[in-house]
Amino acid sequence: MKTAISGLLKSVLVGLAVLVIVGASQTSARANEVTITGFTTGSITGVPQLTFVGNNNFTGTTFLGIGSLSGANNLGIFALSTAPGQLVAGTFNLNVTFTSPTSISGGQGTTYTATIQGSVSPIVNNGGVNIHFSNPTRVFTFNNGTNTGSFSLTVPSDLFVQTGQAAKFTAGFTGQQSPVPEPAALLLLGTGLTGIAAKLRSRRKARLKTPTR
Repeated sequence: MKTAISGLLKSVLVGLAVLVIVGASQTSARANEVTITGFTTGSITGVPQLTFVGNNNFTGTTFLGIGSLSGANNLGIFALSTAPGQLVAGTFNLNVTFTSPTSISGGQGTTYTATIQGSVSPIVNNGGVNIHFSNPTRVFTFNNGTNTGSFSLTVPSDLFVQTGQAAKFTAGFTGQQSPVPEPAALLLLGTGLTGIAAKLRSRRKARLKTPTR
């Protein structure tokens, strides 16, 4: 009886070891960097002195799960021209379209809406406007058949544009992706579990057939 139990435990331990190895191989492939690419457009209402030029090709990659869109890869550029001194108020819509990763849940595009308040002065570097985003962070999930994962894109809560100056619109993002398990790995996993179950059944049947003394 002890021998049978010992053999059964060994079978279970071997099966678990196989599962651990498969899981470790998958885990080692996780935490892959996410590369996001796309382009932006924007529309402003109520503030004719403020203009926005989107970026027609931005790209960024997470490193240790963190990345940024800045420099040449910013989300666009604001410019505020001089005008007679006045208070201004309006809105700004940022439209971001992702070209990768593909198969984002809900589509490849999103819109950020901001309010604009401030003053415009005819004197350069005097006055300006503040652009405030009430929901600066958006989370995206994707599964393109090869990789599955998620990333979040965060724009500044507030961006100040000074009169007579231009301001780059930057953003930060975090994210990771994992390879979709291959059919062979899933088959190996299922075969291992089936084998363990069959072993348990055969051991049980053998015990039932053994005459008791």
